[in-house]
Amino acid sequence: MKGLRFIAALVALLPLAAAAQRLPAAQPTLQGFFNLPLALGNPVFDNLTDVLGQGDLAFTLPVYKGLGVGVGVAGTWYELNEDGLAPELTIGSVQRYVPYGKLEWTRYTGQHTYLAVGARAGGAYWDWQCGTCRESLRQSGLHWGVEARYFLHASDNLAFGLLLGYQADALRFGPDVVGLDGFPGRTDTGAPYRFLSVGLGFSTGFRPSPESHW
Repeated sequence: MKGLRFIAALVALLPLAAAAQRLPAAQPTLQGFFNLPLALGNPVFDNLTDVLGQGDLAFTLPVYKGLGVGVGVAGTWYELNEDGLAPELTIGSVQRYVPYGKLEWTRYTGQHTYLAVGARAGGAYWDWQCGTCRESLRQSGLHWGVEARYFLHASDNLAFGLLLGYQADALRFGPDVVGLDGFPGRTDTGAPYRFLSVGLGFSTGFRPSPESHW
């Protein structure tokens, strides 16, 4: 009889143990990241530009079982390396702005950690200002990307994370962008904008924590 009572008590405790291990649900979040985009397959662009950084801010709303939709905006800033196209001296700056929409899937991997994997699409706007430019040039085209973010909660509504992503713009960097007929001493004719992004950031949730009163 004692054995049966022990088994019955264990069965009664199983739902409580399962509830205690239940992972948190996804919540509306505001995420901000500072990224370093690394140019891929575009050596002239890489030689000419020195990236200052990329800021990214996005709001995501969960809609169904971890799947969410969101909107965001990213900005990237560069300085031009005056020796990047020697003997041509090219000084100036470049700014890139990307408003986008996103689709994201979030999965908690523990009580305090979660993974977010997503895809995004929008528009890319490049503003070139340089010494050899005949005039300020704006390039605009389609932008898309995929990324993974991994977060660790510091509190119920604040988490810090790492980002790894790939971005592409349906545009090309070529000598005409900086007002030249060709790249001095090189056979390169230009390449599309493609980037590998790594970054650090935060995520702020909008769910009442147990100790709060709202």
